[in-house]
Amino acid sequence: ALATFDVGHYVNHRTMRLLNKDQGYVFAFIGDEQATPHFMRYSGLTGACINAMSFNNFITDAGRGVSFEERLQQYSEETDWSNGEVVQRGTGANYGDDGFLRPGFSYRDGVAFLYSKIVEFGEMGKDVNNLLTRDWMVKLTASLVPRGMELNRVFLEGLQRHWKAAVFDKLMASVKSDIPVDEKGANVVDALRSSSSTLVEKNAASPVYWDELTTSLQLDTVTKDVLSTRHFPVAKRLCEIINELIDFASKAYVYNERISSELSNQPKSVDSIIDDFSVEAQNFANSLTQSAAFAAGVLAFRLVGSNVANTFSAVFAGLNILIAFGTMTNVSRYKIRNEEWRVFFADQKFFRVKCAVFALLSKDDQDSTPLEHHPFIDILEKRVKSFRETVGYYGYSDPTEFDEAYQQLKSRANDASELQKFRDLLVTDLLVDTYHVNSYVQEKLVDVFRVLDEMIFLLDSRKSKSASKAKQLFDQLLAYESVLEDSLQRGPVRFGFIKQRKFLHWNLIAALCYLSRVFCCFSRPRQSDRALFQIETLSIVRSLQSLSKEQDSKVLRRESRDFETLLWATRESEIASLIFLSGFFVFFASVLFSVARIFNIDSLENAAFWANAVSSFGAVLAAFHLVRKFSILFGLWATLWVKTSNTEGMDHINIRRIRDVTSIQALLTLTRLGAASGAAVALPWSVIENAFPSVITLDEDYPFWLASGAVCAAILATVFFFVVEYVVRYNLSPQLGPFVSELFRDEIETMFNDLAQRQNDIDTKVVQDRENWEYVAREFLHKYRFDTVFAADRFGTIFQYIQAGMEGSSDSKIEND
Repeated sequence: ALATFDVGHYVNHRTMRLLNKDQGYVFAFIGDEQATPHFMRYSGLTGACINAMSFNNFITDAGRGVSFEERLQQYSEETDWSNGEVVQRGTGANYGDDGFLRPGFSYRDGVAFLYSKIVEFGEMGKDVNNLLTRDWMVKLTASLVPRGMELNRVFLEGLQRHWKAAVFDKLMASVKSDIPVDEKGANVVDALRSSSSTLVEKNAASPVYWDELTTSLQLDTVTKDVLSTRHFPVAKRLCEIINELIDFASKAYVYNERISSELSNQPKSVDSIIDDFSVEAQNFANSLTQSAAFAAGVLAFRLVGSNVANTFSAVFAGLNILIAFGTMTNVSRYKIRNEEWRVFFADQKFFRVKCAVFALLSKDDQDSTPLEHHPFIDILEKRVKSFRETVGYYGYSDPTEFDEAYQQLKSRANDASELQKFRDLLVTDLLVDTYHVNSYVQEKLVDVFRVLDEMIFLLDSRKSKSASKAKQLFDQLLAYESVLEDSLQRGPVRFGFIKQRKFLHWNLIAALCYLSRVFCCFSRPRQSDRALFQIETLSIVRSLQSLSKEQDSKVLRRESRDFETLLWATRESEIASLIFLSGFFVFFASVLFSVARIFNIDSLENAAFWANAVSSFGAVLAAFHLVRKFSILFGLWATLWVKTSNTEGMDHINIRRIRDVTSIQALLTLTRLGAASGAAVALPWSVIENAFPSVITLDEDYPFWLASGAVCAAILATVFFFVVEYVVRYNLSPQLGPFVSELFRDEIETMFNDLAQRQNDIDTKVVQDRENWEYVAREFLHKYRFDTVFAADRFGTIFQYIQAGMEGSSDSKIEND
């Protein structure tokens, strides 16, 4: 039975018998009855065609005089397969995050099937030690050993105990059917039954055990010979198989092969980084600069009035329509990405922060916390609810024993012994016995087990040096939770950049809230609720960082990093709204101006002049971001200068090359800053010159020359960018990521020691290390903003190399291209 996509689907695995005419049989198939990888239609048709063809050949060969034994051996060889190709092409080795195939069978049925396969292999003259291919090993292990239990000694001992009990039952049934039912047969059964306890408790996979068992039986030589040649080898092989499957699961755990899909294993991309002024946001400053410069050119050239100037003005207006629309769509994607991360934080990370702070409370504060505010009970309730729903879905009766134990746990939620008692119930009874057939139910139980394991560790190991501060912070987090939920923008995304939002989350409102916080930063009573949310978030970040320092900077490091990322995501979302509005006004003004020029509508053209004045806001915004970028580049240049002075040889040359690239980027940023500054002055000047020509006594050509300079600087910056992108960066070595990372190896390893958390035996070590290194990569790349120098492609090599654990030679060099 397969539990896949939450649907029960039955698949038959065939076995054959050659000897023993009374009990021999051939199981042929017509239809979707073979062990297909999943129940997709084409797989069923494939299985049906193969089965029909094999059986047809079996009948046809009989007419050609081929013996039954030869035909049956061929039939057995051709159909003894278990297809893993489709599953691996889908989610990977049957163990994708939501795998296609999850076989489920009882111990009795699994033993009965493998017993028949062993007999088949023996009768066909095949090696019973090669009974299971890798695909079969994967599928059987998927049912018997749920992910997270590969190294759990208590579970594995229980699994072996239940499996061996099923082997003994099958052995008894086979002996009964093979030995006449008389007094002699009864003696054989009684003798075997008396040895059942030793079979379950001892190493039944060892040949010594079966030799000793044969010797100890008070039976005649003929009967012992039947048992030792016909029945005991099969039982012994069955006991070996369970050990092989456990070893297979353990190795798959160690090498992280239970999820082999690259989608799950590959390092995260640059797009996953949420940071203050991240890679994607830097590009918006560039497009804003170009757009503002062209808008200034539109107005200034229109003031000249000549045919040539009017042509240039129309061309710039047309280009601005395209640039502004691209800016609007891209910044919408960027805003949605930040908002989606905020939702992810609320759903997946916020409860971890509460749990980590709760673990630092004094014992009295923990015990006095109501259950509805207990963070561990909160997450346990969600896991238990999911477990109960799954149990009901698959038709099991209510888990009474589980419910009673869980209620007992909640009455003593901070008692480690009670937590251990409940965890033992999951492992010794529910996982290994009650729900061992259904892997989906087991998965939900492992989720509960994981929370219990974390609770026991945190509540036992962490002793706070500042319990009172932890209590204040915990109360602050409880009050903050509802505010966080109200600020989230949940809902579907359409076309990649359109999302339906509440009125208070519209771009205009978000932009006004951001501006109110900037201009009223010293007046808390005048702040909007959204601005107060950021102030509260910043307060929690500082409290987490302060409490972490008091705990030797190893506790709450991840939590403070996550909360700081939440602050950046919120701020970047609001800045994205500002950029969107700027792009929208430029788009609107450019369309208005183009329509006015095409149809010669003077009044509309005057309105377009005033509409273009808003572009000066985009120019100021671009200049602000470019100043930020330049300051980051200067700080990175200074760091690299220090590194250059402390190294020699090729390292010295390579660091100097990186520093030179940083200087070039700084020069490009200054060029864009000049264009944005010129546009910021030329735009309002051109509007005033057009509307109130008598107000300004300066030469009326000044705004034209300023705008011309801004346009030229913007065009020069674009050409300069292509040179940097396709000459300077293109010629950088592919080993840039390893080299830069190795340059800071000592500092990165210190970060790893601070950010790494204790490892459990539930999630694989590879997965846990990958999470640790991901935090290290984010911490390092926030401190040293190499993204401002190398952009997404080359910067990605640094990000992914650190995520991969900095595996490779510690003396990585950049080739001297």
